[in-house]
Amino acid sequence: MGPYPVGMRSVSFQHSLASAITVTADIYYPALSSGNNTPPDQAGGPYPFSSFLHGYFAPPSFYDELITHIASYGFVVAAVSTQTGIFQSIIAEAHDAHALMHWCDERNLISGHFLEGMLLPGPWSAVGHSNGAAAIFDLLAWEPRVQTIASTEGNWFAQSTVGQFQGSLLSIGSSEDTLAPFSSNARRYYTEAQSARRRVWALIEGGAHNGSLDFPFGGSSLSHATQHRLHLRLITGFLRGEVQRDENTYYHLVGSGINGEPVTREGDCAQPILWIQPAAFPPDGQLLGVMGRALDDLRLFQASAGSGMWSSHGSTGGGGRLIHETVLTSIGSAEHIWVPHPGLDSVRLVGDCSTSGAPWRRTRRVQLDLP
Repeated sequence: MGPYPVGMRSVSFQHSLASAITVTADIYYPALSSGNNTPPDQAGGPYPFSSFLHGYFAPPSFYDELITHIASYGFVVAAVSTQTGIFQSIIAEAHDAHALMHWCDERNLISGHFLEGMLLPGPWSAVGHSNGAAAIFDLLAWEPRVQTIASTEGNWFAQSTVGQFQGSLLSIGSSEDTLAPFSSNARRYYTEAQSARRRVWALIEGGAHNGSLDFPFGGSSLSHATQHRLHLRLITGFLRGEVQRDENTYYHLVGSGINGEPVTREGDCAQPILWIQPAAFPPDGQLLGVMGRALDDLRLFQASAGSGMWSSHGSTGGGGRLIHETVLTSIGSAEHIWVPHPGLDSVRLVGDCSTSGAPWRRTRRVQLDLP
């Protein structure tokens, strides 16, 4: 769990964007104390806003631990609870989720409402499971503010918006999913999202369709507890990396920090990701990791704080140097242990990636204070 206590309120309302006459939803938010209807932590806001779209016959309460986990890291998460019966309309769920996002956005400006001042203006994110993941891509046709999507065991319905999406996408599949086999469903979202700024694929080996639920439903060779823990880790970490700009979380999602877990990962990032962690060995080393595109050329550069930043195109000032170059692996990533020169107390780091002589694509710039 993250640093914030989490409150939850159930709401109902009418809205012109909705399919349902009355939309019902559960809203999870950073609070002064945990529990239902507890006061929101307005002083700590505003917070990034996310929508959660449920799967077939699965109300938000089935995902309480996942949604609470996301909110505990400083997100307001609105989970629509319509379309939970036997006859589910994916397009209706998308309309109701769209209405819910706008209803929350409108209440953000109403004095005295529990959502007053709680929401950042955007961009927004969305998380969906199974049919709910598919509903997100219907929602994209009407809502351009959704720029980050975490899809888990998504059912594939070939929406044109998948290929048009220019934001960041995480698609999670499970190798023993018999309800929506990953190769023709979750994997399709990853492979078809060709325009995405960043796309990440994670396959939970031995997992089944419902690992994101709070309780076991359907058997597989991997325990439900492990599947559930990995869903919380991957989804929340991805939102933190993309929405809160904490790219160091990627060490735990696609870097060596997830080694030993039953997760196969891959990435394709037009805008490369850079993560930095203290190295286990040598004790004064720093682990630098990058995810770009498969077989990208990678160059990492270091410049002393206050000097110009070196790039692959030359120096714009003194004190910079190339510290590593390599080719990214077939899954689009690589890591390097770098040992700073003695006496440095602060440095700036950056990476450049390129494929087959194409223009270099730059990572974020990081200023690192050294021990």
